[in-house]
Amino acid sequence: MDTTSSEFEADLVKHTDQQLEQMRQQLETLHQHLRTVRHGINNNVAVLMAMAELTQRNPAQCAKLAQLCLEKSPQISAAIGGFSEMFDGVLSLQEEFEHHAATH
Repeated sequence: MDTTSSEFEADLVKHTDQQLEQMRQQLETLHQHLRTVRHGINNNVAVLMAMAELTQRNPAQCAKLAQLCLEKSPQISAAIGGFSEMFDGVLSLQEEFEHHAATH
């Protein structure tokens, strides 16, 4: 019985280590994605801010700013949405890991 118990514990530790490594890899991917999203959002906001400043100096540029807002806003929303989905996936994996650890 001790051999079977020891084998079970070894399998459990191996499985847990694999899950921890998978979570670590997903967190690293999530971090890289966050950096990319942050960079993209900052770039889009910088363009909008520059155009807003130009329209203050030259009101005739207002139509151009409105068009940029219509183009950039969905890009910002999409970037945030993609990051949120990825983040939710990592949270789900963590919840699975915690549930598995609690039941064993």
